[in-house]
Amino acid sequence: MKRIARIGAYLGVTAGLVVNAVIHFRLASTFDAVVGTLVTQGDLFRIQSIACIVAAIAVVAFRRWWVTALAGALALGGLVLVVASTAVLIDGTVVGLPVLFEPVWYPDKVAAAVAQGVALVAAFALSATHRRRPESS
Repeated sequence: MKRIARIGAYLGVTAGLVVNAVIHFRLASTFDAVVGTLVTQGDLFRIQSIACIVAAIAVVAFRRWWVTALAGALALGGLVLVVASTAVLIDGTVVGLPVLFEPVWYPDKVAAAVAQGVALVAAFALSATHRRRPESS
């Protein structure tokens, strides 16, 4: 992968994760009313935000294929959950989580889904084309 494309992919991963984190953190208090026995949906949003920020920092700081793959897995999980919770009632009460179901697409939800999709595609591209470093003796 050429240098400019790699830089763009790193920007895609980090920007996608940061945008998703900001959206989820901003919306968290709105979803505190959706409760489970262990956490609220707002708490889940905050956890998602923190995980995305940590992953974005790790991608830039370490630049290893496995860190990028983990960031991609985080983006994939978030994207799947956003889409699934729009179409299917996810009953998390069995494990202490709130019921997740929101069958409406609003601008922040669309932006979060797009951001996670960008992060996922960019992370996949980086992980798939990562150059192996020479073994040290």
